[in-house]
Formats: sequence, C-alpha cells, structure tokens
Amino acid sequence: METKSIQKSIRMTPRIYKAIEGYRGDGFNDKLANLVTDYLNRRDELVADWNRLQAAVTDKHQELKAVQDHLRKLRAVDARLEPLVEALLDLVGQGVVN
Repeated sequence: METKSIQKSIRMTPRIYKAIEGYRGDGFNDKLANLVTDYLNRRDELVADWNRLQAAVTDKHQELKAVQDHLRKLRAVDARLEPLVEALLDLVGQGVVN
C-alpha cells in the first residue's frame, strides 16, 4: 500500500462534494481516493467502449442512408408505374382485357 505523503486543502462545489460523499469508502479521504482510483482504472476501458459505440453509430448511419436511398428509388419506380397501372385498371374496368 502506498503511503499518503501529500496533504492538500481543496475547494469544491456542493455537487462535487455530494458525489464524493456518496461514493464507497469509510471517510472523505478514502472515498475521494476510491473515486479517483476507479476512474484511473476504468478510463481506458470507457474510452475504448466509447470509440466502439461511435463506430457502431457510424455504421448504422451508413446502413440507414443506404435504406433511404433504396426507398427513394422504389418510390420513383412506383411514381413511373402508377399511370400504367391506372390505365390497365381502366381497361379492365371497361371489359377490354379478359
């Protein structure tokens, strides 16, 4: 175990104080040390998770864009075929096509 050879007096906001007081540990110093130690131990892992999530969001955005492009093309085909379908329905309705 490391010796605690550094002594500091700090000022903090009530929000920071409340966060430290709510952390695990026996006293304020222990809680603050646990909070900082946990942060240092998990920081690299959290950054890696964040980067993986950002990459996944980028991939999903590209997939969504591809689906939207495909849908736009289908709508264009539908718009071009609509007059033909209506004309065929009119012919069927007149009894011209059996």
